[in-house]
Amino acid sequence: MRNNEKDHRYEISVAGETAGHMGYREIGNRRVLMHTVINEPFRGRGLSNVLIKCTLDFLRIHGNTISNYCPVVDRFIRKNPEYTSLVDTRHSGTWVSPSSS
Repeated sequence: MRNNEKDHRYEISVAGETAGHMGYREIGNRRVLMHTVINEPFRGRGLSNVLIKCTLDFLRIHGNTISNYCPVVDRFIRKNPEYTSLVDTRHSGTWVSPSSS
């Protein structure tokens, strides 16, 4: 995973070719996660989970929080609740904590 700051996206590559990306916006220390895309030739390999996990780990290490608008990230966090603490409770995006639903 690499942070392509110019295009505001986190990217995943396979054999030197960009396999997918997650678009984001920066608002201070918060990252607004917009969408996750895996390019057609790379689908079905679990790369979205790898991209999301690497991105969330990167953001955690750098002390960022997230607002999430991507349903794929939403499902990932529900399956991996250790990442729930990254969600900015004041600006959660479309994320709804399972404990409040």
